[in-house]
Amino acid sequence: MNSEVETTNPQNEDSDVASDLREKGKSAVNENTFTDVLREATADVLKKKIQEIKEDVLGHVNGRINDMMLEIQKKIEVPIAKNGEFLYSSNKYRDKRESTKSDTLGDKEFLERNSLFTDLFSISHIRTVYNLFMVIFIILLSNTVASDITESGTIRVGTDTILMCFEKFPTCMYIWSLMQTSTLGVYVGFILWAYQRLRFLPKSFIRKFWDYGWVSAFISYQILFFIVPTKAVIETKLAIACRLIVLLEQIRMIMKSHAFVRSAASRFLSYKPHSETPQPSGPKFSQFLYFLFAPTLVYRDEYPRTKKIRWMVVIQNFIEFGVTIFCFAFIMDHLILPVYNVFGTQPLERKWLVKNMIDSSIPALFFLLTAHYLLLHAWMNAWAEMLRFADRLFYKDWWNSTTYHAYYRTWNVVVHDWLYTYIYKDMYEIVVPRNRVLAATAVFLTSAIVHEYILSFAFGFFYPVMFVLFGGIGFALFFVRKFVTSNIFIWLSWSLGNGIMFCLYSIESYARINCPPHSNYYLDLFIPRSWSCQEKFNV
Repeated sequence: MNSEVETTNPQNEDSDVASDLREKGKSAVNENTFTDVLREATADVLKKKIQEIKEDVLGHVNGRINDMMLEIQKKIEVPIAKNGEFLYSSNKYRDKRESTKSDTLGDKEFLERNSLFTDLFSISHIRTVYNLFMVIFIILLSNTVASDITESGTIRVGTDTILMCFEKFPTCMYIWSLMQTSTLGVYVGFILWAYQRLRFLPKSFIRKFWDYGWVSAFISYQILFFIVPTKAVIETKLAIACRLIVLLEQIRMIMKSHAFVRSAASRFLSYKPHSETPQPSGPKFSQFLYFLFAPTLVYRDEYPRTKKIRWMVVIQNFIEFGVTIFCFAFIMDHLILPVYNVFGTQPLERKWLVKNMIDSSIPALFFLLTAHYLLLHAWMNAWAEMLRFADRLFYKDWWNSTTYHAYYRTWNVVVHDWLYTYIYKDMYEIVVPRNRVLAATAVFLTSAIVHEYILSFAFGFFYPVMFVLFGGIGFALFFVRKFVTSNIFIWLSWSLGNGIMFCLYSIESYARINCPPHSNYYLDLFIPRSWSCQEKFNV
């Protein structure tokens, strides 16, 4: 029995071993197959990862190369100052921040930057243009001295004209101080309205009555601010320079008041009591006071500021301001007054009018350039330096304009920013949504009316030459920018347009002195006296 059992066990063991080998073989095959699959999957993942890394690296390299090429291109195209800084760049001289919403326009952006002339005068070639104007001033000064000695034996150098234009200057400053004091009251009224409004329920009748009552009060104040100073100018019979000071300051203070109320009130009007938005706080009086004297018409609680005041820059700008005042006097004494003071005293032919209208184009253009430098560079930069106001983009390169569309945006950036922010932007976003033509029309109409208002009360008569040229012809040229693209045409139109204004306003001024008035008082106010002045010589 035992031997039989022993002979059968080896066979069973062999079969078991064979089966174990077969199982191990299958498991080895399966393991190899799994390893191959795992290796292939890992290889695919690594390939994809390597491709992604390659694409990221190439994208980064391409982006960096493009940035470097743009930077090199700017260095090639842009003039460089002595210190190596760029004089022009889209970032340095941009004045609008792009809006993130499709239906809204960008806001005014304040940056730390110099005026364009300040940067340009650091280039020797451009500095020569400044030197040329100084040579013209010296020549006019020498001519004035020679004329004074020849005619009267004394040297006046235009002081008689300046004293005549600034007659009753203390009265002018008294009116200005009263205007400034009343403007400070705008802050008191605003703070009273804003914080008392927060105590009322959001949709209560009392809050609506409170809002409409203060809006009516503010509008009434603005109307009275137009009437009272203008009446004071007429009753005190101020000279023309003093009239211009009062009228220009009147418009400036009205624009400042509107900008402050319009900008600061929105934070209170949009506030919801039960929301997560914190309760708004009104501007500080120091912020309002700084805004009243800062060389900008767009309100912000804070502006970029310089680190210190450079008093030599302040003195230099005030000296240039005084020099340009004398330039005005020289132009008037030698190129304007001697030509037109004969109107109304002797018969004159039509060709006299045409000839002098063309001849006045050159002094009128020089007057235009001098006025721009006087107000928008020397005066603005002096105040900006004293107040450490860092954003001095008061104008752009308007002299390079090839269309009136570009000229109106670059000539006076300070006023343009106000018109854009508080008229054009409000019209486009609120009053007539997405209608640029009506918004632009409102801007032109407002600007033309205000210009004509200043000239009418400064000269003491209504003669809408500026309104026709600016609000009519200028408005039409604004919309034909695709057809008229010539810098020569722009300069020619400036010369002829200002020559026409100089001629007609000078003629009417002397007609008011030398010619009898109309029999009807109201007709005499609105009908130019120069139209009928020459009839007495034809009788």
